[in-house]
Amino acid sequence: MLVNWFVPVLLSVVHVMASYNETLYLKPLPRNKLMASWDFDIESNPKKIEFHNESISAVKSSQSEDHFADFPRALGPIIQSTNTRELHIRFTQGWWDSESWGKLPKDGLRSGGTGVELWAIIEAGDIQAARKSWNKLTNSLSGFFCASLNFIDDSITTFPQHQSQQQQQHAHVQPLLSTNRLYLLRASLPSEPICTENLTPYLKLLPSRGKAGISSLLEGHKVFDSLWHGMSIDIESKCVDGNFCSFSMHQSVNSIVDVIKSMNKKENGGIPRPTPGEELRCDPKKINNIWQCFPLNDPTELTWELGDLLGRKIKGPALTGTNYPISNVIIDVDKEFWKVRVSKFKNSPENEGEVIITRHEITPQEEGRIHFTIDEACEYDFMFETSDSEKTSSIEQPPLKVSRSLSGYSQGQGGFRISFKNPSDEKIKFVYFEVLPWYMRLYFNTMSMEITSESSSSSSSNSGKISESDFIKSRYYKPAIDRKRPSHLELTIELPPHTTMTLNYQFDKSLLLYAEYPPDANHGFAIEPAVITVLDLNTGESAYQLRTTSLLVTLPTPDFSMPYNVIILTSTVMALVFGSVFNLLIRRVVTEEELEKLASKSKLSLIVGNIKSKINSLTKKK
Repeated sequence: MLVNWFVPVLLSVVHVMASYNETLYLKPLPRNKLMASWDFDIESNPKKIEFHNESISAVKSSQSEDHFADFPRALGPIIQSTNTRELHIRFTQGWWDSESWGKLPKDGLRSGGTGVELWAIIEAGDIQAARKSWNKLTNSLSGFFCASLNFIDDSITTFPQHQSQQQQQHAHVQPLLSTNRLYLLRASLPSEPICTENLTPYLKLLPSRGKAGISSLLEGHKVFDSLWHGMSIDIESKCVDGNFCSFSMHQSVNSIVDVIKSMNKKENGGIPRPTPGEELRCDPKKINNIWQCFPLNDPTELTWELGDLLGRKIKGPALTGTNYPISNVIIDVDKEFWKVRVSKFKNSPENEGEVIITRHEITPQEEGRIHFTIDEACEYDFMFETSDSEKTSSIEQPPLKVSRSLSGYSQGQGGFRISFKNPSDEKIKFVYFEVLPWYMRLYFNTMSMEITSESSSSSSSNSGKISESDFIKSRYYKPAIDRKRPSHLELTIELPPHTTMTLNYQFDKSLLLYAEYPPDANHGFAIEPAVITVLDLNTGESAYQLRTTSLLVTLPTPDFSMPYNVIILTSTVMALVFGSVFNLLIRRVVTEEELEKLASKSKLSLIVGNIKSKINSLTKKK
């Protein structure tokens, strides 16, 4: 009994001492780009958690303040009431240029595809109970993050099946009840726009609420004006000694900032304006006049400040009164071509403005990285100076390159073409995960494969020279059911070094009901990106993850204006016919003489006659 009581108390002390930490990672990229990554780690105190039963009106597990600590109290009841053991949310917009920027941040494990992506591990007695908790979870998160997650239903929800992915997701999670199971559910909304309405509740999850620490740099207009940006939330429940569990949350914001574009906006007062003709940088070696200009590349000798790019300065540490560093900054530069200076500012009531306390250069440490701690209650800003902005720290290329495109131009049929390229010198193993909506009827038997090896510069198809089993080690396919579930495809592929594999397969386009077409249906339907998980050959765990771009599919679309045109034409004809018939039925045809007699006997004619007679009598008396 003493041991059972001492373990949660000891863990509570440990979590209180290190329940929150934040790190800002900055790395200049070629062509005057800057990668900025914000990472926030929050952990709650361990507490006994019980399985939530819908028959019980309240959640039995404690929701006291000492349980959540720095963990956001708003998310705690949502997670517990839906029996969610893990939750992963991704908000992403833009296109990642792997040729120039290299690997995704955090090996892509914290990044998502275009739009909103949601993964969750839910504990339930059966699959129907899991779906019910899933719907409750999506509806709750929809209101919390001001997103359209309430549109997630069974028609776009899947259960990922790959064994290594299941093992990795369930490695540290166990059901609270031995009779229950863990279900991994996933859904995506590729056409969901990402805006400041999503960032505001995102920042409210932090202890500083975006008012202090590195989160004070997250200004919506600057973050969403970047070339590529993504926000992620990863929540895991860690249980020890039975049902004593703690919630661990990792929040991450990644952004690729165009330095030249941001500096020009700063000079123009935040309003994008065209560059005047006299300020254009034209190539003097080519034709150059008032009508023609071949622009030069962007300047490489630059000096800029982080506050000018992001619109704000760092407002001190996130939390005060702690004995360990909370707010950290890591800058990755080439120390031969880059200099970084840090400035500290304080508001001075005497001078009615900001006063620079100190400004000094930071010396890079190991491998050109700078480690800096925000520990004083003042504003911080970093100045970057370079003699050649193209000289950056080494950029690691991704282990796999994937492209996915549509083929065909018919309104009733189409096809997919997916290309996988292994540029490395080693064999690679990965899982290809794809979900297609029910209105795209995939024909799995039409799949064909083509292999191209750079060493032999030869190409062969699966018609004779190669076998699919040599490259596709396992496959899982679950066909769609109209309006009930999507098509679900998972392939485990092994690709030799310097080899390119191309897969092709066909699908049919279904007709939708009139009410199922969204506004502006002729624009097309967004198809969510495919997920590629590169596996470690030794452990089988996820080593790198990437997404393809989303696709736009045009379906057979009716002429929505035709019913309105028919209604207007029919109404006009009916009005003309009715008016003519009504006049013929109601009005009487008379001669001119009859009309004069009838008019003379009318009340109006009598009144007019009396008035005239009186006027005549008065004139005769005079």
